[in-house]
Amino acid sequence: MNVLFFLMIFLSIGFMLFIRPEQAIAAALAGAENAVTLSFKMLAVYALWLGVLGVMQKNGVTKFVSRLFRPLTKKLFKGEREETRDLIAQNLAANFLGVGGAATPLGIRATALMQGEKTVATDHAVLFIVLNACGVQLIPGTIIALRTSAGSASPSDIFLPTLICTLVTASIGVTLCFLFRKRK
Repeated sequence: MNVLFFLMIFLSIGFMLFIRPEQAIAAALAGAENAVTLSFKMLAVYALWLGVLGVMQKNGVTKFVSRLFRPLTKKLFKGEREETRDLIAQNLAANFLGVGGAATPLGIRATALMQGEKTVATDHAVLFIVLNACGVQLIPGTIIALRTSAGSASPSDIFLPTLICTLVTASIGVTLCFLFRKRK
């Protein structure tokens, strides 16, 4: 697959340089400029939401939301230690509040605790990764911020579709994890 992608990119760049070299250079520079601009916007969005998460942690909001997830984590992750389930609950809570960047370190620690010395992913680790990939969000903060910075007239219109889609995908993902777990 890597060879195929390399050939596609190499041939398209070669074709662009052969047909219209001045436009190829201009397109590459415009793409690089857009990438840098988007990177700075994303940096600002993450800084904002990490700051919000810090305030929420100091005020106890994340612990409260984390406690809401405990019954779910006890049911889904039976047999895991309390510390691991707490990290999972905090990760899910951060994703739920729309601060995915802050959830990442928690998820890495939780996965490491679930895996231990095992080299093959455990059922709980796979389930946790599926839940993170689905990322049920009550507040899609990053998307709303990006839509605002792009000049959207109503950036929060994404709220309900995001909630519905993430709930549906999380339900399907968890169901598939349990179905394939029983197949083993």
